[in-house]
Amino acid sequence: MKMALGLLLSLVFSVGVLFAPYASASPAEDAFRCGLVEARGLPPADAATATELLCEQFRRASSGQGAYGVRLTTLGKTVILEATRDQPTGSLTVRLEGIEELPAAAPRIADALVHGKALATTQRVDNLLEAETRRAPTKKGSVKFTVGVADIESAGWGARAPGFSLGLMYATPGFALPTEFRFGSSGSSNGEKDLTLLSFSVGGRAYLSKANTSPFLGGGLAILNVAASEYNLPTSRFDAQRTGIAPYVEGGVEMLRLHRARIALLVRADFPTGSLRSEETLDWNSRGRQVLLPAQSKYIVPVTIGVNLAF
Repeated sequence: MKMALGLLLSLVFSVGVLFAPYASASPAEDAFRCGLVEARGLPPADAATATELLCEQFRRASSGQGAYGVRLTTLGKTVILEATRDQPTGSLTVRLEGIEELPAAAPRIADALVHGKALATTQRVDNLLEAETRRAPTKKGSVKFTVGVADIESAGWGARAPGFSLGLMYATPGFALPTEFRFGSSGSSNGEKDLTLLSFSVGGRAYLSKANTSPFLGGGLAILNVAASEYNLPTSRFDAQRTGIAPYVEGGVEMLRLHRARIALLVRADFPTGSLRSEETLDWNSRGRQVLLPAQSKYIVPVTIGVNLAF
């Protein structure tokens, strides 16, 4: 009888020892689960180490609660990491410029996923990822000097003058921002209509294609000085000058856009905000008699037909 009781107690003790670890560990194991769901392109050892690092951070951030999964895929040197959470459901995808970034990224990923944050809110001065500090690419433009020659007509006056221009232009494939100084003078003698133009302008120019040769349209504002004169004694005399703001429009064709130097053929019209006015004055005619010359007003629109070289 005693021998049978001893055998029974020994059997109970052995069963208790065998199942005791499972009985004590089961609740904790059920409270937290974390593992690798998929790994593509990474060596098994790297994938296992990465998962271990992430799971440890998930355990700390969640106080040992929840179920988490890790997926790792590669694209060249870039590692795409996706971390998921079962309850409440959530996921977070992070791009790493190499698996070596994971030790710095793992605490941030765990903090963001466990507490429902955006990854950007976990940034500190010592845990930034390479993708967060890389300078964003921008479209490139270039600054070019411009020189040009032109024929300046004067709608509403009838005089013409040769001219030239100097300027700077910021050019991109789709648009340009020209700044230009222009000067022109007819230098005519008495009895003929005279025209002098001086302007400084800033504006914009839109190209209608990205081909080597492209039409364009543009416009802007200029500070414009226009002087016009005509002496036709004894009947009339006109001598006036005005400086003011003048909007302008232009159109043309630009060639050799695939090269450093470009050539543009253009037509431009400046529209002054006021007329030129010649005041009433007394003068002497050819017979030596004094005559009163009436006041006159002319609205003159300078029209430039030119060729510009940008380099």
